[in-house]
Amino acid sequence: MPPVPASAVDSAGSAGNVGEEGGGSARFESADDGQMALFAPHVVLTRDMEAALGRGRFEEAGRLRRMIEATYGPSPATRGLGFLDRLGGRLWESPPGIALSVWAEVDGHLQERPHLRARLRCGVFARLLESRSAEELAAAKPECLPALTLVLGANPDSPEDSRRRARGLIRDALLAGRGLLSLDFKHDGPVADLLAEDFSPRWLACLGFLRRLWSAPRPDCLDLTKPPSAPAGIQSDDAAAVEFWYCLGVAESVDCPDELVHEARRRMKQLRPELHALYMKRAGGRPSAIVLRLHP
Repeated sequence: MPPVPASAVDSAGSAGNVGEEGGGSARFESADDGQMALFAPHVVLTRDMEAALGRGRFEEAGRLRRMIEATYGPSPATRGLGFLDRLGGRLWESPPGIALSVWAEVDGHLQERPHLRARLRCGVFARLLESRSAEELAAAKPECLPALTLVLGANPDSPEDSRRRARGLIRDALLAGRGLLSLDFKHDGPVADLLAEDFSPRWLACLGFLRRLWSAPRPDCLDLTKPPSAPAGIQSDDAAAVEFWYCLGVAESVDCPDELVHEARRRMKQLRPELHALYMKRAGGRPSAIVLRLHP
């Protein structure tokens, strides 16, 4: 993400107290910092501060902020950044839920400052993802899922893989039965459209697969000896959705015997005929699909 121009950061808030950064960072009053300030133009220092913030190098961003204010005085680019004092090194040694709670509190005060808010969000998750998996972060604070998927999906280095990872987290949340709001995922239009559908979470996970938003279960996660489930009419809605998801995995596995694939498709048709029809209309798939069409 490119640095936010200084003019884009408004002047709301206060500069806060100048003090030590968490985790033992150096104070501003060092000779090296003073010498740097003599030769570095204000705009360069501001750019470096914003870049450090976006990379999650909060100690460096705080040091540069103090340098700018001591040399040039407070400015729109440095006002309201007192929260940097809360993002010192020791915070990142804590369980991820603690750091995410601090971020969520600060984020709530930045509703009117979208550029600063976006930069802080990128920096927080960049810092956390250095030592934690995305799955760990989503489990530590489920409310952070929209922001986490936004950051993951915006990675310019590997956009397809990043989007796949982000959507995989959404799929897993839905499969766990968690309801998600469409408006929270407007950064990913197809996912937002899916979440606006009138389905329960686990059925949305199935529908997301049918819309090619994410993959089905891996074959090694399937018990191919599992007996057929009870008839759909006496299952709960959630149980039927879980069974349908399992059947999708069997039907998509190239290693399954044809008889298991046919049985999975029959069960899908019993469980949710309209979604079974969508599956059968999908391009590609196993060549044996035509057999089921001829012998329903």
